[in-house]
Amino acid sequence: MKKKNYVFYYVIISIFAALLLLIFAFRSPLNINTVSFNEKMLLAIIIIIGCSYGVSLAFYPGWLKRKTKIKGNSDNEKKPTRRRCGHHPDCDKFEYHTIQIKNKTYCSGCLGLSLGSIIAIILIIIYLVFNIIWSSRILYSFMIIGLILIFLSYIETVFPRRNNIIHIISNIALVMGFFLATISIFEITGDIANGILGVLLCILWLDTRIQLSHWKHRKICSKCKENCKMY
Repeated sequence: MKKKNYVFYYVIISIFAALLLLIFAFRSPLNINTVSFNEKMLLAIIIIIGCSYGVSLAFYPGWLKRKTKIKGNSDNEKKPTRRRCGHHPDCDKFEYHTIQIKNKTYCSGCLGLSLGSIIAIILIIIYLVFNIIWSSRILYSFMIIGLILIFLSYIETVFPRRNNIIHIISNIALVMGFFLATISIFEITGDIANGILGVLLCILWLDTRIQLSHWKHRKICSKCKENCKMY
């Protein structure tokens, strides 16, 4: 299967997942503000663990893979022909994918995801500590806004040229979209199972976002005249 088609199916599945969440939200009986503290705690722990793992991967990509990797013949492994800076090839074609902070190069996408994850952790703690009463209108708005933020991030990913700051903001918005979609479906239905479903769908949407980035990276490399072909 061609990579482009592979990404296309990811996007289609993600759209169906968003529709599924909307159906659950608008067709399920309203049980607003009926969830127990223990259920909130369970969902908060799941979100905090997920966000913390995401932050660790942003700054130390592949650490888990290296920990669990079975040692073998390293001679058979493909060695990169160009060094990487900020998770990306040290190439002018990828200058819009990285950002310089105090003479250090960071991946702007991963930086945005990390900042978004940290904000989400803070928000979920606030959500857990304070017993906030939301109306159904606010919760439905949260869900719609969350899904819009997710798909706007998808659109930003495939732009021919990108601005570093906008890319960071886009990835922060992506995590905020995850947070709003999960909390809203949990509060609307009053069911921890639907809250966990929201988390699982967010994993799918994040994977789709990653696949879009990889597709974009391969496209950049395929049009480049250099022979390194890092993607």
